Amino acid sequence: MVADDHPLVRSGVRATLSQSDEITVVAEAHDFKEAVDLLGKMKPDILLLDVEMPGGKAENLIVTAREMQPNIKILILTSHAEAATIRALMKAKISGYLLKDEAPEHLLQAVRVLGSGATWFSQGVMEKMLNSTDVEDELVALSPREKQILRLLAQAKDNATIADELSL
Repeated sequence: MVADDHPLVRSGVRATLSQSDEITVVAEAHDFKEAVDLLGKMKPDILLLDVEMPGGKAENLIVTAREMQPNIKILILTSHAEAATIRALMKAKISGYLLKDEAPEHLLQAVRVLGSGATWFSQGVMEKMLNSTDVEDELVALSPREKQILRLLAQAKDNATIADELSL
């Protein structure tokens, strides 16, 4: 399901995802209320959500979606790349974060990865978080191995690949 207040974005996302036979867009919502209604009716596996939509905040929709469907995967699809926004949405337990200025194949990759049960954060988002002065103290507390794992996650590598690369 795609929830974005811009018709052109929803149409572009649908067109991109329709390139894959294994992905079906079951619904599109243009505001918070419609998204909640469609979540209840359609029960999608994955929700693609913009940060800014009329009628409510993304964090509230994430909480509502998780209450309705505890196992739903939530991919943020937005132009907002501020570390504070990313961090707030990560605390709300999103499954992934993709910036709208990325290549369409990254959208396909992100949805496939989420569909497999893993998380997906674009490299630009992970770099933004790693370079954010707001999280500098938290990163200092990370071991070199933990930082290495974060960098591999930023490259969209799955758990099995990371384990192989780190000889775990």
